[in-house]
Amino acid sequence: MSCTEFTTALEWGGRPVARSIADAAPRARIVVRGEIVEVGVDTVGAAPTYRCRLDDGSGQVDLLFVGRPSIPGLLAGTRCTVEGTVRAEGTQLVVWNPLYRIDDPPRHPRDPHADIT
Repeated sequence: MSCTEFTTALEWGGRPVARSIADAAPRARIVVRGEIVEVGVDTVGAAPTYRCRLDDGSGQVDLLFVGRPSIPGLLAGTRCTVEGTVRAEGTQLVVWNPLYRIDDPPRHPRDPHADIT
């Protein structure tokens, strides 16, 4: 499976595959498209971990990339599709090292101070 081929299965390991964050349950598969609304770097053990918060309009899930201080293209404002297994950490849902595809890069407002040529 490449990073652009997401499961079309209705079930994964006997559990339904969630197609929205609101329908996600711990230990179940999720395939969802949304916008990254927040990014940061945490430390897990001794490893840097890039954290992206994805919002699909029904809820939010944190995407964690262990051993990575950044992921090119995964910035606030980026729309992407992700797939992985959900787990709960406290009250937050997380997916560790998900498959992802960047659907739309972030749209940055035009710099009003830029020269017009």
